[in-house]
Amino acid sequence: MKRIALICEVMHEPFDEGIRIFAAELSRALAVSEQMKLLLLSTKDSVVGGMTVHGVLENRYFVSRRLAGSLGSFAPEAIVYVPWTSLTARTLIRVRALKRYAPGRRVALIALQPRPADLLSRLVAGLGRPDVVLAAGPGAMRQAERLGIPSARVSPGVDLARFRPASAEQRAQLRQRAGIDPRAFVVLHVGHMKESRNIGVIEQLAKLASVACVVVGSTSTMADTRLTGRLRAAGVTVMTHHEDRIEFAYRLADAYLFPVISPLDAIETPLSVLEAAACDLAIVSTPFGGLPDLLGKGEGGVKWAGTSGEMVEVVRGLVATHGATHGATHGATPSAGGTRRLVEKLSWAALARQVVAALGGAR
Repeated sequence: MKRIALICEVMHEPFDEGIRIFAAELSRALAVSEQMKLLLLSTKDSVVGGMTVHGVLENRYFVSRRLAGSLGSFAPEAIVYVPWTSLTARTLIRVRALKRYAPGRRVALIALQPRPADLLSRLVAGLGRPDVVLAAGPGAMRQAERLGIPSARVSPGVDLARFRPASAEQRAQLRQRAGIDPRAFVVLHVGHMKESRNIGVIEQLAKLASVACVVVGSTSTMADTRLTGRLRAAGVTVMTHHEDRIEFAYRLADAYLFPVISPLDAIETPLSVLEAAACDLAIVSTPFGGLPDLLGKGEGGVKWAGTSGEMVEVVRGLVATHGATHGATHGATPSAGGTRRLVEKLSWAALARQVVAALGGAR
């Protein structure tokens, strides 16, 4: 298999959100590691990894002569669709359109969030469905099974060269540049500035002695200004996500907080948690989506917490341990994690191989 059309509605800047990053990184990995010839289609013209993205998705149902013409001219051997809305009834209608434009071609749909397998979805699935759903977590996989669509589990990747641990000296320098006390225990969160993501717990963490909190908000969605104001009033350092420098935020922290509960507020295997683990940070997280399958039951540097109160107590314990270590070394300490080992086998190249295998083109 040499020719794949990869379609995603949001394959354009800013690449600071899970679905955008996933589609872009998969494109790069397919082009490089699998040596595919790719046709990249989205709602806007863009560039990913030096490859042109054609903005031919003109409406929500993919009824488009430009889309049909692009697929007809390229003649893909298979189609990979990473939908912004994951596996919904509307997504299945779009899949039917893709199959009409590329008859006989295998279509893989990558579901990054679970959705209800409601009556409308079941009815539409009977009219046109992907050949396989590649699910990024157990919820999306169960949904595909309820809709009667063959499915396989895939794991997102992480760039281990870009996201790597910092030495104590590097961490101290990064904190100095950011105006953060180098002796503090730094808790980081990266993502959308939305109240529904349970970020308010960071206000409580900021009250703990010896704790400094940093939140890096994405720019692809509108920030909740009231939430941002409250966090800043509580002493939290709030930054704007610059995609080419986000790794430095991880490298100045000791622990990463992922407080999200709602399955619709993040992709089912959040990339930010994998990036934090690659930087060897302690992880304090709700048992969200596919994370427990990848990171284990809570051993080592991973701590699962179901409520805001539990998160505060876990961080309090990490601070106590950090304080004892800091006092013993009389200087800047390394991060509190030991989590990099949990993600060392995850890569975008591995994801590309999984996708090609699901399409029937494994070599």
